[in-house]
Formats: sequence, C-alpha cells, structure tokens
Amino acid sequence: MLNFDDRVQNIKYKMTLNEEELTDYIKKNIQSVSQMKIITLANELCIAPNTITRFCAKLGYENFSELKLCLKYETEDNISRGQRYILNKNFDLIDAVREKKVADMMAKARAVNFYALEQTGLLLKVSVNNFYVWESKFQIFEYQNEIETRIKLNSDEIFFFVSLTGENQYIIELAKYAKNNNHKVISLTDLSDNTLSKISDVSLYCYTKKHKINDYDVTDKTPIMIIMYSLFLTFCKI
Repeated sequence: MLNFDDRVQNIKYKMTLNEEELTDYIKKNIQSVSQMKIITLANELCIAPNTITRFCAKLGYENFSELKLCLKYETEDNISRGQRYILNKNFDLIDAVREKKVADMMAKARAVNFYALEQTGLLLKVSVNNFYVWESKFQIFEYQNEIETRIKLNSDEIFFFVSLTGENQYIIELAKYAKNNNHKVISLTDLSDNTLSKISDVSLYCYTKKHKINDYDVTDKTPIMIIMYSLFLTFCKI
C-alpha cells in the first residue's frame, strides 16, 4: 500500500492549489489530522468538506475515514518494508489516466526512442523488445553518440529516458536537448521529486529500495519491468 507522501507524489501533476495547501497541512499535522473530523479540518483551512472528500478520492482512498486510518497506521510504523511490500507498491503506483496518455502519445509518434545507462539499460532492452514486436518504430539506443545524433537530426519524436534517481546529469542534459529540438520527453524514475521528472512532458514512477553489497549497487530493478509491462499492455489496447 502506498503511504500518504507516495500517493501525493504520484498525483502531483493534477493537484489544485487547495489540494496543495491541504497536503502541506496534513504533512505538518499528521497525528492531529488522523483524529480530526472532516468538518474540523475544513474549518482549519477555510475550505468545503467536499474539497477534502474529492482529494481523498483522487489519492485513492475510499473516504476521509480511510485517509485518517492510514495516517495513523503510518505514524505507528506498522508497515512491513519487505520485498513483497515493495513490489505491491509498484502496482499501486500505476496511474491508468497517465498511462493512457503516454500510450496515446506513443501511438501517434513517428518514432519512440528509449535510453538508459548501465544495468538499467540492459533491463530496459527487454521491455523495449515487447514494443518492437508490436511496431518497429520503437527502438533503444545503447551508445551516447547515437542518441545525441538521433535527437539532432530529427524532430517531433518521443524520447523515453529511464533513470531511477532522476538526477543523472548526462540523461538530464539529453532530456533538455531533446526538448530544445521539439521532441516530447517521457521519463520513468523512482518515486521522488527529481530533476528529470520535472523536465519531462509526462513522468512515470516506480518504487525501489536502494540496496548495496560491498559498495556495489544490487538494487532490485523489477519495479521498472512492472511499470513498463503495464504500459505495454495499455498500448496494445489502443
């Protein structure tokens, strides 16, 4: 199950000003909000109770009571952080509206170009192969000079960048370069407020837990596959 902060990050692109103010208040007063009546919270912020109800629905809660229960659960730190929890969290992150938007963009694009570095790039290649079987306009680039040339010599294409941190400087520069050359940029990053997601026309998220052994990154990248395969299935329905 996604916690409150994760749910907010996942729908940040479609939040209203009132919802942003409501979010800030809840984050600063989690314990008290978890025991408040909806009318009390509404009066505190000078908003209508219906605004809170709609916000709860947008976050994926059944109602305000469920939001309060989840906030209480989070503050008591009863959530298991095991591998199953991490994987299930990625299924919760799938946003059907945003996913459909990306799939529609892909369907209309002349070409869809994917790029990621190192281990992430190897894993991404498996996902891109699914799209390529469906249509040959999907391709993944392995070398920096190739992706730079593709951006420079073409226009109105999609460039899909995958970076868990969203802070790799080279990928950020590529994304900016693509935008400056009239391309659309889509990103898949870890669930965070990162630079790459801000640059992108549409941002997708996965959830991972960084893991190192002897200073070597062995973070499970299965979440990337979950999000990419879900996107592939949505694209196939268009």
